Amino acid sequence: MVDSERVKGLIEEHFMRRPLMRATDVYKLLYQGVFGVGHIMGEEAWERLQEEAGRIDPEDHLWEPLIEVVSADESMVRVNLRPFLRRGLPLDRLFKAMNETAVWEGVAENFLRGWRAFNELVEAGIIAVDKGELERLSRELDENEIRPHHHSEAYRDAYYPAYRVVRWDKAKDAIPDIELKK
Repeated sequence: MVDSERVKGLIEEHFMRRPLMRATDVYKLLYQGVFGVGHIMGEEAWERLQEEAGRIDPEDHLWEPLIEVVSADESMVRVNLRPFLRRGLPLDRLFKAMNETAVWEGVAENFLRGWRAFNELVEAGIIAVDKGELERLSRELDENEIRPHHHSEAYRDAYYPAYRVVRWDKAKDAIPDIELKK
């Protein structure tokens, strides 16, 4: 079960780090925190990871932490590729963690509870997002099943995200000597 206050804290923390987030970016954050990476683990997942790692500059975005929590229960994290590569860590370890995480099946109700908590933050004026975008995403959830989304163009342009989502216990296996900073 998702604790509404912990979800709200998670969303606020991500907005502090990336204030140009939009509603679709919060949707993606909540989706990743509940469902993980199974949706990207096709035949070419290893090649895409290698290609992205080769395309980014590890010396950019020095503000990015190695690990970012993406779930209210802290079981799912983002491993940011730039700090991962700066440490000289092998991609195959990260890919192994991704594969082991991909078997994870999230609970739709946990996502929906998180989405309601996000809407409460917006309604209270704590988080500001485009109301039309928020309503469109909420209608989509009412009419369809929960599905993955891409980051918004504004988010991609501002932050050039490069990461993979894995379960925290798998990240600890892949990255020696890491701690979950709270």
